[in-house]
Amino acid sequence: MTSISLRPVGADDLPEVWELHVRSEAHDGVPRAFVLEELEEELDDDEVVLATDTRLAIVDGRPVGYAYTRWFPSPVRLERAYVFGQVDPEARGQGVGRELLAWGIARAEEQLRSSGSDLPKVIRVDSYDYIESAHRLYARLGFTPVRWFEELLRPLDDLPARTSLDGIRIEPWDAARDEEIRLVKNESFADHWGSTPISVESWESLVHGFGGRPDLSFLAIDESVNDDDPVAGDGAVVGFCLAHRYEADDEAIGRRDGWIEQLGTLAAYRGRGIASALLVESLHAFVAAGLSHASIGVDGDSPTGAARLYRSLGFEPRQRSITHEIALA
Repeated sequence: MTSISLRPVGADDLPEVWELHVRSEAHDGVPRAFVLEELEEELDDDEVVLATDTRLAIVDGRPVGYAYTRWFPSPVRLERAYVFGQVDPEARGQGVGRELLAWGIARAEEQLRSSGSDLPKVIRVDSYDYIESAHRLYARLGFTPVRWFEELLRPLDDLPARTSLDGIRIEPWDAARDEEIRLVKNESFADHWGSTPISVESWESLVHGFGGRPDLSFLAIDESVNDDDPVAGDGAVVGFCLAHRYEADDEAIGRRDGWIEQLGTLAAYRGRGIASALLVESLHAFVAAGLSHASIGVDGDSPTGAARLYRSLGFEPRQRSITHEIALA
């Protein structure tokens, strides 16, 4: 029987952990090029503490897998924690993944229960649907599939024309309005499955951290609202389209993708073409930046009709992931 020991990931371990992660995703056919900077950002923020929220699996003195938990404290709806990780392909079938995931479940439960709130609490994992070994492991440790997400792709040709909207102007992202946009994000995503409010720190990382491209992102402004705020200026943000870009993926996937990372419209403004106008604006910006394709992720059961919107604008399914869940009693 293989002897597996677990210890926290240290800052000095990150290059070796990154190499392990790259080998694992290459073996599983994950279509991206994971870079060290991305791992460092994931494991170096307010939501992941290396000493308590990470574990490195050691077999015969060699790192063979790692896992970490990410807890999203929330004052509303629910609290959720995710377990992430990878196992070196050469070490699979030896119980490493099971050991790491069992640790992750225990740590995630500890984090969730520490809040003391009465909100529902869930632990989640996810993986592409074709990585069957991952889904078998999730099932063995008590997870149930609860949601299916699609990644859609569109070549950047034959783009829809930009449209004008009565009383709504589409303008470039304004970093001075980041906090206003964050609040719009939280409100507009309140009816999205599994969504909880994003913190100031996490929003800053999402917008301006690894992959963030505010220069390819846009805002929808209701011109009828006059804030008298010298920072915000006239009008109020009622929708946004946040883009990301991962140059390192280009060689691996044979394309130059721009990602629509977040697209949101306040519920009171839906049905007026705002999301379409924002998305089309980013598509044109992608072309101007020399990109070849646009990608977007969507909840297959979204109540906003997002999947229908994206298909109407030329996006087609490329691959799918499954989210599994344990609900704590």
